[in-house]
Amino acid sequence: MRLYYMTSHRIAVDHILAERRLKLSRFDELNDPFELKPHTLADKDLRRFTRLLENEYFSRKGLLCFSDNWRSPVMWAHYAEKHYGVCLGFDVASDVNDPTVRQVEYNPERVTFMLDHEKALFGIDQNFVHTLLYTKAQEWAYEREWRVIANLEDKDERTGFYYVDFGPQLMLREVILGCRNPTPVGQVAKLVRNHHAAVRVCKARPAFQEFAMVENKSVKPIIAPVRRPSQG
Repeated sequence: MRLYYMTSHRIAVDHILAERRLKLSRFDELNDPFELKPHTLADKDLRRFTRLLENEYFSRKGLLCFSDNWRSPVMWAHYAEKHYGVCLGFDVASDVNDPTVRQVEYNPERVTFMLDHEKALFGIDQNFVHTLLYTKAQEWAYEREWRVIANLEDKDERTGFYYVDFGPQLMLREVILGCRNPTPVGQVAKLVRNHHAAVRVCKARPAFQEFAMVENKSVKPIIAPVRRPSQG
């Protein structure tokens, strides 16, 4: 599945492409104050259970946030340094029987849930947790977000952060420079040589007939060569 990750030029070049990894975000660092709170919380007992689950996910889980749409000018403005940044396209692996990547659902209203005192854990089950993790307000729908949830393991002692390395499960395939990014395509292509698969580097521009970003065909794309197997 091809998904996209937008960021600033500096972070892309100095960290993501140089280190060949993505930093896991923490739920308590995200920009939505309703994160992990999609349910109506008038019931004080439900608020208590929600806080317990919140603390669990704050301390043990992280996530990677992608979009299936790189053409949105709003996404470039919000997440790619006002079009001066970079969009990275990844092939993200997901097992059909045990998906690791899921699409966020957007609701116009908060979800109603009633505690059931006749059931184990008062009816809080996997469906409740799924809603907790993958539901946001309709106002965020322009992001067309997909999420990968991962355990917070193997903290990087130098940075204090957690990462997911590039590899077969997270394969870099595209680098799209923002329309205001002055960096030459060839300069970026040098940074993405010898990955697991060939990486295509190109530049975006505003479309002529719609409110969308498209590839700038006047700038020749460069395909960085794939990693060669070691000679034994």
